Amino acid sequence: MQQGYSLIEVMLTVVILSIGLAALGLLQVNNVQNTYNANNRSAAATAAADMADRIRANLVAYENGLFSNIDTGSDNNCATGAGSTVCNFTQMAQDDLNQWLTNLANILPAGQGIICVDNGITDDGVPGAPACSGTGNTVVKVFWRESASFSDDQVGDDIDNQWQSFGLVVFP
Repeated sequence: MQQGYSLIEVMLTVVILSIGLAALGLLQVNNVQNTYNANNRSAAATAAADMADRIRANLVAYENGLFSNIDTGSDNNCATGAGSTVCNFTQMAQDDLNQWLTNLANILPAGQGIICVDNGITDDGVPGAPACSGTGNTVVKVFWRESASFSDDQVGDDIDNQWQSFGLVVFP
């Protein structure tokens, strides 16, 4: 009859427990990274919806093509309230775009955006080359950098720090 555990049994138990705890730690790291990336995607979708609402609120500018293929704006101080500037529809469109781009830069890693006319896949392209066809619907495209939660030492297949995009078609 045995009375206790041998040293080999105890060491084997410690090794198995260590491997399990290491795997649990890696799972937690992946979970945190995926939660961060999901938060970025949610922020991009919310920002695109915000710009779509701004376009719908300024239909005169939309109908005059001021929201077609635009990626820069200007601060015209068109905010509502006391002390703000009374703006026409062109100035309001520029001001809305400026506020939106500033917001993107603040809420997303390397956040950028464009409003363009596109008839294909709306969540494609990268900043500087947004893949807008020039025909079709008005599209709000949001771009940001996203990190991967994994790496396998294979050169060229990691998606770490790659551009991600989200597109939203606007129907005013």
